[in-house]
Amino acid sequence: MKNVSIAIAVAALSSPLPSLAFSARSQHSVARTRLNAVAPAEGSRRNFVSSSIAGAGLAVWISSPSPSLADVSDGNSLPQGAAQFSRVIKVRSQLKSVAKRVAEQSSEMDNKEWDKIDEYLRTVYSAGNDMKEISKGMTDPSKKAKAEEDVKLLQGLVQAAQKPVSKKDAAGFGAIANKADSLFE
Repeated sequence: MKNVSIAIAVAALSSPLPSLAFSARSQHSVARTRLNAVAPAEGSRRNFVSSSIAGAGLAVWISSPSPSLADVSDGNSLPQGAAQFSRVIKVRSQLKSVAKRVAEQSSEMDNKEWDKIDEYLRTVYSAGNDMKEISKGMTDPSKKAKAEEDVKLLQGLVQAAQKPVSKKDAAGFGAIANKADSLFE
């Protein structure tokens, strides 16, 4: 709103003879004849208002942010670090529910569901990459080294979990999933 007011003021000051733009027709006939002699068509209120509106529109257009800069503030996405942290938290909660499903109802699971678990393991592995990126921001060297060690161990466990999943071994997958879950802490 402040930008619009400034734009109108700029347009009013840049208009020729702004003081005559709001004058009544009958009171300034002498000034108007002088105005018409100097600038015949530019002294009317209509021209002043139209140039003010055009100036205000231009100011609003110039001051509005471009869409490429507004993604985060629009709520469309999170900043990179927050998005990585969010993915890690989601993967951890999903891992618990997948391990629970496998432990309690493995006899009801078909080949398609076991294939989906195999695909999900790839998501867990990529969460390890997100954890690596998050650990780069750690300032304490001992915590950073522990986080990097946990990431390597998590990714190794994910690779090891593919064997019980391919054999449809619920107990083997459950043991590995519990170890992997403890690494997210």
